[in-house]
Amino acid sequence: MKPLGTITMCFPHIDKETRSVLQSVMDEAENFGNFTKKLCYRVCSEPSSPLLEYFTFYFSFHIHDYNLTDRLKTSGKLSDIAKPLYLITLVQRGEMISWEEMKGSLVEALAAAPNDWVTTHLYTKWRQLADRIYPECDIDIKPIEVVTRSINEKKELGFFKSYLLVIQAQNLLREQKLKEMIELVKQAIIIARKYDDKIMLAYLLHYMANKVKHTDVKRAMDILLTTKELSEQLGYLFNIGNVKSELGHIMGIRGEYNTAVENNLEDAEIARSLSCPAALAYAVVASYLNQSGNGEEALERARVSIDLLESSPRIAPYAHTQMAYAWINLQRYDEAKAELAIAQKLVTKSGDSLQLLWHRLVEGILDKAEGRFDSAIECFSEVMKHLEEDPVPLYQNICLLNLTDIEIARLSKDSLDKVTVSSGPWMRKLEEHAEKNDLPGIAAQSLLLKAKLLQKQGLFDEVRKIIKEVHKTAETPSMKYLNDIAISMFPDIIVS
Repeated sequence: MKPLGTITMCFPHIDKETRSVLQSVMDEAENFGNFTKKLCYRVCSEPSSPLLEYFTFYFSFHIHDYNLTDRLKTSGKLSDIAKPLYLITLVQRGEMISWEEMKGSLVEALAAAPNDWVTTHLYTKWRQLADRIYPECDIDIKPIEVVTRSINEKKELGFFKSYLLVIQAQNLLREQKLKEMIELVKQAIIIARKYDDKIMLAYLLHYMANKVKHTDVKRAMDILLTTKELSEQLGYLFNIGNVKSELGHIMGIRGEYNTAVENNLEDAEIARSLSCPAALAYAVVASYLNQSGNGEEALERARVSIDLLESSPRIAPYAHTQMAYAWINLQRYDEAKAELAIAQKLVTKSGDSLQLLWHRLVEGILDKAEGRFDSAIECFSEVMKHLEEDPVPLYQNICLLNLTDIEIARLSKDSLDKVTVSSGPWMRKLEEHAEKNDLPGIAAQSLLLKAKLLQKQGLFDEVRKIIKEVHKTAETPSMKYLNDIAISMFPDIIVS
């Protein structure tokens, strides 16, 4: 493989022997993924220094190959400097590691690092991952301020600016400041390219696609194609899974839930092949199953996700919210309320506005299911208002579909006589939203709601025409779920 900045940027800051080993393995390797494997096998089979063991663990951890990190641990090659990263892998797999234990491990590791460069190398990567797990990072770990100052003042630490920007971007995302966050990611991409940090670059490209997909699907698809090619060249298997997941998210936004589920299950399978947790992927799968009305399977996926995410309080609310959604689909409202109560406590602790939005959405869905239409409208309207400046079509899909359904349910007999092609403003907004954003699955669900309106008016021939049209759309493999929704809405209407 050609020299790669992800590896070589450490060379001026490490001893000659460690540098020699990294260089020789790099010379033999086909790509970065192959490099990490060869390096791991070599370190596990011969005497090695703590610093070499640290870099071996770090590079494996960097690409989420936990088969390799596990091998290092079982071979007794876990350097004290790498221990905080190892604890992150345990938390990601569902093991409870207290904040005090994690913090203590980090303090010891930073003290064991041989110089400022290695200290910054460890801290920025650890913080990037720990930030997503521990809310305590926001208040209990102050070195980020010192590290930020050092990175900005010392030229030799410029390599780490992209990592620092990602940490800052994650904080902005939790505050739902999407535009500002995207600007930071753009800056990080420029810095990663400058230092030839291609592993970070591949991650950042995926991260960028994840955010721009809400407003520019074509651009997101182009970025993902680039990300996939780069990840394949690097042997960065985990990020190839990320691309599959992201393509699934785009299909999910479009209401093509069958493909969204398939892609995220493929992502989970790749993660499992690396002994890496797939908890979030299962929660995402549960979300798309819920949106397609499949509460039974969504419940199974959410349960798996909850078991793995209990140790990650910043992400756990999402899994509990999806389980509540599944209980609602199964008309088990008491269980849904209990799950939402658990999620509420976790959301408050997480400090994440996106988690709060999901919670409000599912509260609205429960209110609607139990006939509390005013409360449901309040929930959905609150979410819609929150998204006015930074639209997120996935959330808007759910809101508009439910608001339109409520609008139809509230029509009186007198108003039904006056209604022609629409139940009111929410149906019109839903139709405009689906057309403007090219959302075929949402457009088909909109048609089914129109059929529901026509059924209330006694126009059964028109209802049958719409159901036939939706059945035709459901022939597309990505939208097979539409048949099930049509049957659940119109069980007594059979069309050929």
